Amino acid sequence: MKSFLPPTRRFPLAALSLAIAFLSPSLLEGQDKKKGPQPNLADPEVHPYADPQGGRDRYLLSKERVNEARLYDFYQRQADYYLSSSRELPDILPAYPGLDAGLHGHWGKHNQNNHKDARWNDAEMGEMITQVFRAKDLTVLKGICLRLGEQRELSACFDPETLSYRVLWENGFVSFDGFRWGTSRNAALKGDPWFLQKEASMPRDGSYLGFHRFGRRVVFRYRIGEVEIEDEPWATSNAFYRRIDLKSASASLRLDLPAPDGLEGTILRADGLESARIDPDSGALLLEKANPGARVILRFARGSDIARESDQAALVHLESPREAERRWKQDFPLPVTRGEPGEGAAYAVDTFAIPHDNPWNVVMQLSGIAFRENGDALVCTLLGDIWRVAGIADGDDQVTWSRFATGLNQPIGIHVDEEGIFVLDRGQIYRLHDTNEDGEADFYENYANDFGGYDRSHTHTFGLHRTADGAFHFTQRESILRTGPDRQTTLQGWGVRNCMGIGGSDNYFWVAPQEGTWTPASAIIEVNEGEFYGLPTKDGKGGTIAAPLCFLPRGVDNSTGGMVEITSSQWGPFEGSHVGLSYGSGIHYLILRDDRGDRPQGAVVPLEGEFRSGSMRGAFHPEDGQLYLVGLDGWGDYSIEDGCFHRVRYTGGPVLKPSGFQVHQNGIRIDFPMALDSKTAADPGRFFAQCWNYEFAKRYGSPEFSYRDPESLGHDPLEVRSVVLLDENRSLFVELPDMEPVMQLQIRMHLQSADGASFRTDLFASPMFPGDYFTGEGLAPPRGDKPTAIALRVAAPKEQNQNQPTESGEAVEGERLVTVDAIGGLQYAQKLIEARPGEALAWKLRNTDVMPHNLVLVQPDAARKVGEASFKMLSDPEAGEKHYVPGLDEVIAFIPIIDPGQEHTLHLRAPTTPGDYPYLCTFPGHWMAMQGILRVR
Repeated sequence: MKSFLPPTRRFPLAALSLAIAFLSPSLLEGQDKKKGPQPNLADPEVHPYADPQGGRDRYLLSKERVNEARLYDFYQRQADYYLSSSRELPDILPAYPGLDAGLHGHWGKHNQNNHKDARWNDAEMGEMITQVFRAKDLTVLKGICLRLGEQRELSACFDPETLSYRVLWENGFVSFDGFRWGTSRNAALKGDPWFLQKEASMPRDGSYLGFHRFGRRVVFRYRIGEVEIEDEPWATSNAFYRRIDLKSASASLRLDLPAPDGLEGTILRADGLESARIDPDSGALLLEKANPGARVILRFARGSDIARESDQAALVHLESPREAERRWKQDFPLPVTRGEPGEGAAYAVDTFAIPHDNPWNVVMQLSGIAFRENGDALVCTLLGDIWRVAGIADGDDQVTWSRFATGLNQPIGIHVDEEGIFVLDRGQIYRLHDTNEDGEADFYENYANDFGGYDRSHTHTFGLHRTADGAFHFTQRESILRTGPDRQTTLQGWGVRNCMGIGGSDNYFWVAPQEGTWTPASAIIEVNEGEFYGLPTKDGKGGTIAAPLCFLPRGVDNSTGGMVEITSSQWGPFEGSHVGLSYGSGIHYLILRDDRGDRPQGAVVPLEGEFRSGSMRGAFHPEDGQLYLVGLDGWGDYSIEDGCFHRVRYTGGPVLKPSGFQVHQNGIRIDFPMALDSKTAADPGRFFAQCWNYEFAKRYGSPEFSYRDPESLGHDPLEVRSVVLLDENRSLFVELPDMEPVMQLQIRMHLQSADGASFRTDLFASPMFPGDYFTGEGLAPPRGDKPTAIALRVAAPKEQNQNQPTESGEAVEGERLVTVDAIGGLQYAQKLIEARPGEALAWKLRNTDVMPHNLVLVQPDAARKVGEASFKMLSDPEAGEKHYVPGLDEVIAFIPIIDPGQEHTLHLRAPTTPGDYPYLCTFPGHWMAMQGILRVR
């Protein structure tokens, strides 16, 4: 490709588009050049700031394989390129080209969208694990799967939503599909069922309270009416047992038992009550005049011919005293490696060794952290553990890890306060109790589980934030939920996608959705009651889109983690602000909040430091006041290890970063924690400003659009007319006379502190609701034609999407109907279709999943080429209209994108040449996992 200097303002916009179209034909693949915006993307062969080999000097992890093509600091390098150059600015600067400079598709060279890792199957989770559980055509959304018996002879699945054992089986436990570790396709029964109860419901006046752990014993606790009940399951090789204990008196009580087919129920022991019998018609257990402490022991077996030794062994176990004891007695003392601050930096990143090599084969993907009052950390793993990390405050050389709790369902969020230890997993908020203070949880209290569950999806239930009113806040699917002090869960807002980021303060709650459908870029949202934020729910509920606190440029954070309020004065000068964590990039940034107007506005300031996995959650230590964070390797990230545990430590000295900002109609005020050199800070030539917009649309994410020319991609440079110093040179006002409300604004600054330290820093703001004009001598006069609030760019629904046809192609008499179902977990249910050469087919795609899908039939061995080309279409603003199908000769035919609950039939003839013809879903992120074969023979 020939070298090419960007056109200057002397070139019209049309010339700019034509030049780029001529020089970058690959970016136009499959695009109608007669309509729509032309791609104005930075080209690494043309623009030095888009070359992935540059900008690596201050990143110690840049030599790791996953980062070999990574594009670092694009916006900063772009600004420096034009700020330091004498050439004239283009009218519109090139937009961000994508991860890894867009050279390897939307998610970069090492994307993990098809990642398969079956190590979860090797983990020793003990006697129970909570998962969405599948057994044949039965799905238990909050199933608690148990291993029962001295030798784990049987397994059972308890359903806390019906207080019943839905499945009993032998010869195995559960298995995870390796796709995305096991997060997406649920836990499946492994073994041979004894019984499977397809229908069950919660007993009248029933409520689930939680379960106890007594070493290897699991005891469920629930209430029916006013009677609290403890229910302990057990097994031998030929029978299933239940010990039922009543904690309070009952004149008459009915317990609906599973009534399993083929199993005979028998009462082995009944103490402390007048009578106990099993109703022969319904199978219910009927109890009369039970005293507190009454006990019934039941047996379920295949016929009555049970060996006496079996009953005796079970009774010995079930009637023995229950004592809370540590189940996981091994501790792991591990070292801490202290990092060094970079040149001019005031913070260092320390690394805590993690027990990746543990005897239970637990994959240490760390998803949450909180501190107890004594300084111990509690750390979640995605598979379902809570680990205690002790000794953090005792010294810097070593800490000790131990297992505190197990068996939760993909927990992402933990909160500790004077009321207890609260953990959010996929379907419940737990309060964990260590009643005997031996360092391990022994009662898993159900604090709230009224927000449902869901299966076949890789998204999670993300939390956990608590406001001063005692309410917990979290997200599930598209919904933003609140569980109040009354433990009732209500809907706060909706329209968020894969909302991994959670944070806020005592009186407000933040969520951070990830780029995707109707989500133009990662963003931080300050939640208001009843607002809608862009992504319609699966039943189509939408509304007027409310603006977030701020957007995050994809080149800064492509996938947000958590947001942590800075509660410590020991961590430099930022107390009261927040730290944002990037899951996708493994970095962190300062989050600033301007709350002067009717709607708060936010900005982020990138901070130095990098982490070995995608950073997920953080907390400030109650004693040393430093930031501790954990992370994991999942998908679509730059992780090096399964999980990470770091401390970001303030080393003292000046912090050369902005500490506050305010948005005005004519510019931005920026505050610093130290005095600036008056001469350099007042020089407009040391500042660079550019802005752009995004678009809410059905497409996956959004390109960066010029706000001056909405039909063009790219960034609009803004004139910095003057800089005014304020507050003894600790603040400055950057005058931007042409600034209007936009979704993204970058200000790049080359400054010096008053004591002569040179530094460069940035402010990425979303000035969507500017305040009043900043006034002062020498400033440009106010303009009366400026809008005072953003009008979010929202794509108008396309007519063809409103009334999309349900058929395409030409029907042929006698054609054969072929049906393929798109199901959860990024799968086609039918992965092999057979046809004769040239056979007429009516190919029906039924979307039974909760996300959009298509079906693209391609030539043999062309799946990768077509899939990768579909990734590159994400820079095409019209990719959604093209159904993410690239214009390649290898594409034979396709069924367009259809929404959940829809179907579409394609009439076509099978290819005449025998062979295996792949079909795949090219909706962004799907093709590598979602494939099948049309076999012609």
